[in-house]
Amino acid sequence: MTQTLTGIDHVQLPVSNLEQSIEWYGKMFGCTLLDNYGECAMLKLENGPNLMLWQSNDYSSAHFDKDGETMPVIFFRSNEIDLLARRLEEEQVRIVSFDDGGFAKFLKFYDINDNFIGVLQLAEA
Repeated sequence: MTQTLTGIDHVQLPVSNLEQSIEWYGKMFGCTLLDNYGECAMLKLENGPNLMLWQSNDYSSAHFDKDGETMPVIFFRSNEIDLLARRLEEEQVRIVSFDDGGFAKFLKFYDINDNFIGVLQLAEA
């Protein structure tokens, strides 16, 4: 069978305040603004798919529940997860967990729009 998908272009997240969210994602993660379309904005990550933030006037946030546990819909990669955890802590971001699973460290937190975000850093081989 011919593979018809070649990769992930971008990931979309709902936000309640687009300008504030653009600034927050830049400050927290170093994302750069590619374009602001008014009701949405495309941010660039160093590697991987881009991140599109959508202004949503209806309350919505990105996460799902499995067996009563809230799960992130997206995991970012990091080479500086300890630095990121400290930065989030300094900014009083609601961190749910920061665990060392042996093969990787896992950081889970809520962004300023109540989106549940995960970050992982693979252990060095």
